[in-house]
Amino acid sequence: MVYEGVPDYMRDSQPPTAPLETTEVIEQHVARIEAAFQTLRGAVEAYRPDAIVYIGDDQGDMFNISNNPTLAVFTGDEVWGASKPRYIDQPLEESHVTVPVHTDIAERVLYGLVEREFDPANLGKMQPIGKPSQGMSHMLIHPHPRINPALDIPVVPIFLNENFPPLPTGQRCWNLGLALRDILADAPERIIIYASGGLSHDPRGPRAGWVDEPLDNWVLDRIKRNEGEKLINLFSFDSDTLRGGTGEIRAWISAAAIMQRPATVLDYFPSHHAKCGLAFAYWPEDADLKAAAQ
Repeated sequence: MVYEGVPDYMRDSQPPTAPLETTEVIEQHVARIEAAFQTLRGAVEAYRPDAIVYIGDDQGDMFNISNNPTLAVFTGDEVWGASKPRYIDQPLEESHVTVPVHTDIAERVLYGLVEREFDPANLGKMQPIGKPSQGMSHMLIHPHPRINPALDIPVVPIFLNENFPPLPTGQRCWNLGLALRDILADAPERIIIYASGGLSHDPRGPRAGWVDEPLDNWVLDRIKRNEGEKLINLFSFDSDTLRGGTGEIRAWISAAAIMQRPATVLDYFPSHHAKCGLAFAYWPEDADLKAAAQ
C-alpha cells in the first residue's frame, strides 16, 4: 500500500487502519474541516470582537534552543508570517500576511499574569529566530485568515510551550486559564479566546501516524460536560501517548479554565494523513464572560 503524502520515516509505523484512508476519504476530511471553519468564522462575525487572543505553541518558528520560554506574550504592534503550511509547494514568503496586534490588551495580559505569579516573557517586536521565513508561529498565522479573512481583527499571541521539555503540567495550564479569565473578565472590549492545537498526535515520534481516539474523546467529553477541571491530571505522568504533539491539549485545558461552561463540539475525526486527532469546538457567547473559544 502506498500512503500518499506520508514521509518515508512514517510508512512502517502506520496503524492497520491507515490504508482505509483513501483519497476520497481525505477529500471528505477536507470538506469537514472547511465546514468547521465556516461555522467558527460565522460565530466570530456574529460576535464582532475587538480582539482575538490566541493560545498555542511555537514549535521552533519564533524561538529556538537559544531561548525557548515556557510562557510568552507578544506586545508589539503587528505580526507577520506564512499563512500556508510548509508542505505547500511554494516559497513561504509568497503567503506572508500581516496582522495587527491589540497592544493594549496584550500589555494588560502581560502585567496581569505577573501580578498573578506567572513569569511570561515579553516579545516587543517580530524577530523570529527559529524559522525566519516562517515568521509568526503557525498556531496563529494559519487559522487567523480562516476565521478573519479580512485580517482586520487585532490579535494577542500567547505562547505556551507544549513540545520542548521541561513542560507545564495540566494543573499549570488550568491555572493559566484561571488567571486569564480573571484578567479579561472585566475588559471593556469584546474578546475571543482561540486555543490552537490538535489533540493526540506524534508526527515524528514512535507513535507517528497513530491517533489515541479514547483520549481525544475523553478530552472532548470533559469540555462538553463542563468538567474541564478533570483535565488537570494530564501531563502529570509520563506516557508515550502524551508526548509529542499531543502536548497541544494544554491550550485546550487553558481555554476550558477560561470558559467554565459546556462547549459545543462541532466535529472530531482521526486523520492518518494529517497524523492527528482533529477536533473543532467552541463556547457560544455568554453574558457573564465576554469571550468565546475554539
